[in-house]
Amino acid sequence: MTDSASRRTFIAATGMAAAHVWVPGTARGYSAAEMRAMEETIGVSKWELDTPALCVDLDALESNITTMQARLAAKGLGARPHAKTHKSADIAKKQLAAGALGICTSKVSEAEVLMAAGIDRICMTTPNPSPSKIRRALALSAKSAQFIHAVDEEKNARDLSAAAKAAGLTASVVIDVAVGTRSGIPA
Repeated sequence: MTDSASRRTFIAATGMAAAHVWVPGTARGYSAAEMRAMEETIGVSKWELDTPALCVDLDALESNITTMQARLAAKGLGARPHAKTHKSADIAKKQLAAGALGICTSKVSEAEVLMAAGIDRICMTTPNPSPSKIRRALALSAKSAQFIHAVDEEKNARDLSAAAKAAGLTASVVIDVAVGTRSGIPA
């Protein structure tokens, strides 16, 4: 391939209909159960990982978390990072240990996983409009007074209030205000 040829030109010239990836013959892949059993194993080849797999440079991750917290602290600000960027209880714990106020989740299922892993300072940023999701979110409120529900319309707030009252709970609530995003009430 010449310097002037692009990868796309090369692929088209060789007649490949789709991109090909070379995988060494020794790659066999581990099942999810095997990977969970090897959770603490360091040095597993990337060719052995089951996908999707989160691969992290721990030094860079820890440096980034520390830098973010230091910059926010210098301005007197707090952080509540969103778990949708990493979907990892271990990373969320590192963020909390570094000084994050809590962790955000989008869905009740994400909040349930984090709470099961011992993280109780959770703000669920997406409202739960269905009765079953409200009940699930309230079960998290029963486990942690630091669990926060988001609402974005009056009916949802009333439904959450009625369900909390019926469960003998007081729900901590924030109002999702639309600032050019896909959810929230108008400002």
